[in-house]
Amino acid sequence: MSSQAERDTLAEVRAAVENFFERDGIKHTPFDERNIASATYSVKTKFGHVTVFFHAYKDKLVLNMIIPLSADEAERANVAEFILRANYGLRIGCFDFDFNDGEISYRVAFYCGSDEFIPPTYEQIDFSVIIGLMMIEKYGDALVKVLFGLVEPEDAIKAVEED
Repeated sequence: MSSQAERDTLAEVRAAVENFFERDGIKHTPFDERNIASATYSVKTKFGHVTVFFHAYKDKLVLNMIIPLSADEAERANVAEFILRANYGLRIGCFDFDFNDGEISYRVAFYCGSDEFIPPTYEQIDFSVIIGLMMIEKYGDALVKVLFGLVEPEDAIKAVEED
């Protein structure tokens, strides 16, 4: 007699991500003891790439796309404003900002269920990666301008969203 409680749903989430990597031939770092795998993707921005961390949990998958630039302490308030303005209206995922160290990322998460667990599909993982990379490409160069104090956050967002 098999029950939901006996399923190793964490292993199923990990297997779904490993299948995604294999199917697309993605060079990646395998899952570690914290259930995190990673891969680096090229993006059409001034910073050129992001590292995507795939966090597997027993009931969800969280993709955290780390931008390889961080905000200096002097620019953190402007970067935070930029991120809040960028996040407004986003339907899938959001930018995250760590005020402590200036780390900037884009996060996409999806719930797989607990009582009615369904592991993530290839299409769901692929869509999550694509939408995150698209948002980073859309807002990335404007973010760089804010990071270096070249433009005010409100003006940077207006320029992106008018384009």
